[in-house]
Amino acid sequence: MAGVLIIREDGKKVLLIKHKKLGVWIYPGGHIEEEENPLDCAIRESKEETGATFRVLNSNGFSIDFGTAKSLPQPLVVMNEIVPYSDHPHEHFDMIYLGVASSTNFQCNEESSDCKWFDRDEIDNISTFENVKKIIKYGFRTFREIYGTSPLS
Repeated sequence: MAGVLIIREDGKKVLLIKHKKLGVWIYPGGHIEEEENPLDCAIRESKEETGATFRVLNSNGFSIDFGTAKSLPQPLVVMNEIVPYSDHPHEHFDMIYLGVASSTNFQCNEESSDCKWFDRDEIDNISTFENVKKIIKYGFRTFREIYGTSPLS
């Protein structure tokens, strides 16, 4: 599994989807396809589920590029979790990347029942898992620490 925590360019809001099966708000993402790396999966799934345009940020600010060897953006967090589907709970290993939206436009697809921008002050009150709330708050904090109020400044 891989996904992107998409934060608005001003650093004030996060784009979440309402998961149909789980009925909670989560960051977009999904299952890795054969011959796909986690970063490509996170980008593909997040674009499919939200229609948002964004770029993935390197969560630790460190990168290497020496011709044929270059680093990929570091995930914000790697999670090992049991997903509580009512018909078949199962284990996921999730790589969650940090992204910045290049516009506020989005469009949900059939995999979610809703999509919405949430202000960072709303996170404690959304219907989701506690670990997701912690990841979102950590994403906002990391965004501010590395990029200040905007990755463009």
